[in-house]
Amino acid sequence: MFTAAKLTTTRNLSVRSGNLDLNHSLPQIIRCRFSHPSIMNDYHSRSLATLPLVLVVFTYSALAQESPNRDATIPSIQRFVQNTMKANDKNRDGHVTRDEAINQLKNNFDRVDGNQDGKITTSELAVLAKRMQTRQRGRNRSAGRSAIPEGVIFEADIPYRTGNDKWKLDLARPKAESETPRAAIVFVHGGGWRSGDKGSGQWRALPMDYAAQGYVCISINYRLTDEAMVLDCIADCKCAVRWLRSHTDEYNIDPKRIGAYGNSAGAHLVSILGLTSAQANLEGDGPFRDESSLVQAVCCSAPPADFKNWEKNRPENAQGRLSRLFGDTNVDAVKRQASPITHASSEAPPFLIIHGTADKTVPVTQGDALHRTLREAGAKDVTYMKIEGAGHGVFNQHNKRTEPAMREFFDRVLQPTEKRDDADHTQQKHHSPTIHNLR
Repeated sequence: MFTAAKLTTTRNLSVRSGNLDLNHSLPQIIRCRFSHPSIMNDYHSRSLATLPLVLVVFTYSALAQESPNRDATIPSIQRFVQNTMKANDKNRDGHVTRDEAINQLKNNFDRVDGNQDGKITTSELAVLAKRMQTRQRGRNRSAGRSAIPEGVIFEADIPYRTGNDKWKLDLARPKAESETPRAAIVFVHGGGWRSGDKGSGQWRALPMDYAAQGYVCISINYRLTDEAMVLDCIADCKCAVRWLRSHTDEYNIDPKRIGAYGNSAGAHLVSILGLTSAQANLEGDGPFRDESSLVQAVCCSAPPADFKNWEKNRPENAQGRLSRLFGDTNVDAVKRQASPITHASSEAPPFLIIHGTADKTVPVTQGDALHRTLREAGAKDVTYMKIEGAGHGVFNQHNKRTEPAMREFFDRVLQPTEKRDDADHTQQKHHSPTIHNLR
């Protein structure tokens, strides 16, 4: 019935402390291009808001519980705020308390309650809506890039061990033959160790992009907290890297040039891949034990790095979710063993750390701790992109900065020139630790 939908605005959303003036800081125009002209003439009508497949910015059904259709959409931040308040503000006093909140708003109350005063206001809901809008744009952008590019071979659902449906990876590689072995990158999805998938969004798109640039890429799944603990998640990722090294001849990979990127929980896991060898007793019981699980370059965005000190400042409901990571016995020992900062050393590979100062899911103090600990341990190549005002979705929120920075990082570390000699390699190893505070 329609071919596309497009949102344009006449002014930017401006959110200040206190209640949001819903009449003066909202998207003003929604233009939709439909194949049927009669719909275009009536796009201002209420019928537009009820079309179940209209591609506007984000959905509110998960938070508001008002619509039985989980695919229902809203055309503006104003509609989102109004519907969410209607569904949650039971006494109609203009804000939502923890006791009033339902469903996902209740589960994420502390994240949405920006000033931690125990009440969610319309302005805080508008901030949430803006965050969801940014996330959806990232998904849309990734979806548009997930088609297999010309010159790339893609293989889905390759088992890296048998016995569990999660033990699978997707592989993207260049079609063209190469006289020299290629560098490889391992992509590890986030999702709080309890959700996420290798085939969604950027976890499908980024491997395609890098394969088109000459890398061999894998995007991996691993067991989640519905059946595993954090040490199992780590063991699965390590097994996938060992599988990759066991297939270097088949895919023409240089086993000494493997990097990894992950976000949030995935950032934690790739940090561990860069910092721990078999001596750390984190390999698990998977196959290919004669191969190393270490990677030679790590890019991590919003990385959990210190479980002991992170959980102290987490809200109670988040602590409950995190507790499933560590089991019931030797909890402190597990937290320590699973924390990247525990394993920081002068032998750490090059790191690019990306974190937003407004991250309420993984506080920026976690990125600070990882950067500080690596530097104090004598790591020779650590870059820290600390972006002012960015939230947990920092990588997608600021993709015009983060994606080029990651590409330059991997190219510098993993793609040496043909004439590069040992002196050049030594110079790379002593790359000065840097920190960039970006606004």
